[in-house]
Amino acid sequence: MAVDEQNVHEESAWWETIEAVDPSIRLLVHKMVGQLADDMSASFYEQMLADPRAARLLDHDLVSRRLHAQMVRWLRELFEPSQTAAACFEAQQRTGEVHARIGVPADLVGRGARVLKRDLGRQLAKSSLQGEQLAGAIQYVFELIDLAVDAMNAAYSANASRMVRTDEAYRLFFLHQNMRAEREKQKSQLLEWAHQILARYYWDDPSPVETKTGFSHSQFGLWLHHKASMLFDQAPEIADIEQQILVIENDLLPRLASARSNHLDAKSVVVLINRHVEDIKSLLASMFDRFVESEDGHDTITRLLNRRFFPSVARREIALAQQTQGAFSLLLVDIDRFSRIRESMGSRASDLVLTQIADVLFDSVRAGDFVFRIGEDRFLVLLVEAPAASAWTVAEGLRQKVEAMTLRTTEPLATSVTVCVGVAPFDGHPDYQRLLDRAEQALSTARAGGWNRCALAETSTSEGA
Repeated sequence: MAVDEQNVHEESAWWETIEAVDPSIRLLVHKMVGQLADDMSASFYEQMLADPRAARLLDHDLVSRRLHAQMVRWLRELFEPSQTAAACFEAQQRTGEVHARIGVPADLVGRGARVLKRDLGRQLAKSSLQGEQLAGAIQYVFELIDLAVDAMNAAYSANASRMVRTDEAYRLFFLHQNMRAEREKQKSQLLEWAHQILARYYWDDPSPVETKTGFSHSQFGLWLHHKASMLFDQAPEIADIEQQILVIENDLLPRLASARSNHLDAKSVVVLINRHVEDIKSLLASMFDRFVESEDGHDTITRLLNRRFFPSVARREIALAQQTQGAFSLLLVDIDRFSRIRESMGSRASDLVLTQIADVLFDSVRAGDFVFRIGEDRFLVLLVEAPAASAWTVAEGLRQKVEAMTLRTTEPLATSVTVCVGVAPFDGHPDYQRLLDRAEQALSTARAGGWNRCALAETSTSEGA
């Protein structure tokens, strides 16, 4: 929905909520909120701070100094009878943008909103209102808070999406640099840090060492904490590297300083330090290699698209199919007994098998179709503008071509390679994961019948979303 359309829709919903309640009730609610705003704000932030995610962003001092008063003002302005729709939603959008920038989870805001509705609902139940008037007042309170939260969430989502795109652009910018050179540079910085600490703790030579010698102040430490943590977001190697550093700094360096007068003891500690540095080098290389593979979007062995781009492709094809009443299908291809092939042939020869099967799949589809490798022995083929009958024909053709192909490997195979294929035509459901699940179910059906088979997923529009 475009921004202008969204604003019109929100203002229309706001006016419907306002006009559905008597002005005297709006005034009563406004006065009640004015009296209860302090207590409601306290309840809201008590709920927020109980969650560890919010506790990392907020503290009691910040709440008491600034946020409590802001929440009181927000409550009073939201229920102000003279408030206009435009002013109301502009305030909510600003709040949602702030939440996105500081990383307040949207579900926490929703949880806090339930606290506000609960508190106001209980107070209204104690008021002089009864019957339809009480029901209307409670509905008014609930709907107005819901509209405010919806407006916040819309702004939150838009702002968060922009930040994700910015992060992605940063990663792509970094990717287009010379990654091999960057990896070698960071390895060099790591070795420079190792040289400095040994010079200080083993050779007792402070000359090459800067004033601040801790890892966090080294060139590699600064890169790891500030750039790598963003570039390699949630990479497990970062935590492993930091753990190795902690062992060196907190355990091995003090031991080295104490043993410096005894050459043999000191030498054994230096050996341990060097082992940890070598482990860090390996972790660094692994992190760079995986990043290049995933960010490039291609599988390193077959050069097919990898799993990363499937959601984007699938969402676009679903949108096109819904707009044009068109059809497309998904083929899930699994190599039969591939673990045995790898065990008997070794990784190098089995990689050649993967490459040849990938070539068959790619050469057998049209220019507009998409082929992905999504697992060790598993591929996805998205056939555009292909209903069930066409998809079945393609699946059978793929199966037969793989069975008939002559393998080019360094080691002979006792039997030919075969595949099973699950065929899932798009059934109108907007969730691409459901389409993938149906392809998985079809593949399981093919597997249940033996090897070298295709199976068609059942199409059922009666299942829930």
